[in-house]
Amino acid sequence: MQNGTIFTQIKNLSDKKSLAIKKTIHQVVDLNTNLLIYGETGVGKDFWIHYLFEISHYPTILNLNCGDVPENLLESEWFGYKKGAFTGAVSDYEGKWKKAEGGILFLNQVDLLSLNLQSKLLRIIERKKYYPLGSGKETDIDARFIFSADDDIEQKVRDGTFRADLYYRISPYRIWVPPLRERKNDILPLVMYFARQKQLKVFISDKTKQVLCNYPWTGNIREIENFITTASVRKDRLTDDDVYGLLKSSEDFFETAKTSDMSMEELEARYIDYLLQKYKNKVKVAKILKISRKSLYNKLSRK
Repeated sequence: MQNGTIFTQIKNLSDKKSLAIKKTIHQVVDLNTNLLIYGETGVGKDFWIHYLFEISHYPTILNLNCGDVPENLLESEWFGYKKGAFTGAVSDYEGKWKKAEGGILFLNQVDLLSLNLQSKLLRIIERKKYYPLGSGKETDIDARFIFSADDDIEQKVRDGTFRADLYYRISPYRIWVPPLRERKNDILPLVMYFARQKQLKVFISDKTKQVLCNYPWTGNIREIENFITTASVRKDRLTDDDVYGLLKSSEDFFETAKTSDMSMEELEARYIDYLLQKYKNKVKVAKILKISRKSLYNKLSRK
């Protein structure tokens, strides 16, 4: 998603848990202190951080993913190096961290760092200084540190795979982003948002909207975006049949259907659709349902 559209997306989220996150962000936005945002994969942690940036006074934000660069290259990429620091260092390299001067330095998935790099990061955060490779002179870092991590970072601290002292240093302020299944009122605004992005017209019934809201979305916002992208490849509109066609292959569909106040006839019809999609064989589906082929054909003709 383009950063310029994040403010619009966040602004339209109305679930009480999202409103609470917005309130907290507005309280900490101008505090020049470290901040940790954590939650399940795909809940949109980076969206909230960019929302903070949009309402802040900071001129820039530098987004670095801690899992994108191999450990043996990460220090030279981040901190830079002096000419001759290693084979191939034919000139000085400033490093990516210098681009964060005066702005926000966002370290995404900080929990992926090795214990060795965690130790170095701890010293840097405490001193606001670092050494480029091959340099005997420290470089100051004038930036606000913001971090994101997956939901299990506290478990990693207990397991000893993430340093406790670093955890407390990066998280004087913590914001937990709940999964979508705990903020159902955000689901439809997100569906509509991504549909607008893909120029996909939405024609779905209130009952289908309820199905979407009750669907578990285990991949969170990322799953919704992928769902809409898949729909937009097929056509320029989203209908009830499209929604069920895309969702029914999921093992979670039945729990979704049962919590959507469907009649037995509707639930049966959706189940038959699911089996036909899965097996693509009416004889096999009739056997699974323990009905005759004629009965199955009759049910299909009434749809």
